[in-house]
Amino acid sequence: MTRSLTTAIKNQLATNDIRPIHLVTIGFSTPVNFTDCSFPLTSSVSGSSVTYSASDHLLGISDFNEQTDVSKSSITLSLSGADQTFISTVLNENVINDVVTIFRGLLADDNTIIANPFLLYKGNIENFEISEQKTTSTLSLSIVSHWADFNKKNGRKTNNTSQQRFFSTDVGMDFSSETVQDIKWGRK
Repeated sequence: MTRSLTTAIKNQLATNDIRPIHLVTIGFSTPVNFTDCSFPLTSSVSGSSVTYSASDHLLGISDFNEQTDVSKSSITLSLSGADQTFISTVLNENVINDVVTIFRGLLADDNTIIANPFLLYKGNIENFEISEQKTTSTLSLSIVSHWADFNKKNGRKTNNTSQQRFFSTDVGMDFSSETVQDIKWGRK
């Protein structure tokens, strides 16, 4: 992914006083905006002004490699399960394919965001995993790039379940799984 950094960010990087922050948006049915900063931040990186709540529930963002060719990339976003809201949301809503956007920015000496944090990763939730121990729990969201469905073959299947989805009263495929010989379609 090509990025262009603003002059302000380049200047801050040159000072070696680097205070990185992440601005995370998870597109649940009620979107969640949070930051790993110790205080709330407001930014307009998404096109409109958004306040990112301070949260210590962001445990980590996995490393990932960027490539110049078209390929599926993925990252894992780890969240603390101490706030049951995240776990409740993933268990009670269909969160697969919800959009997750992660920006990385830098803080200035006065604790403001240096202009234009850059897009670190944008993708969709592919799956999630809840890991619980005696005293802690972790929610891991696997997020994949939009290229994840590039080779996916869409269409209907010749089985009863697929038929019932579109024609609930049709019983034409009830015994399709019992047919063992190939069905010849059309004329010879």
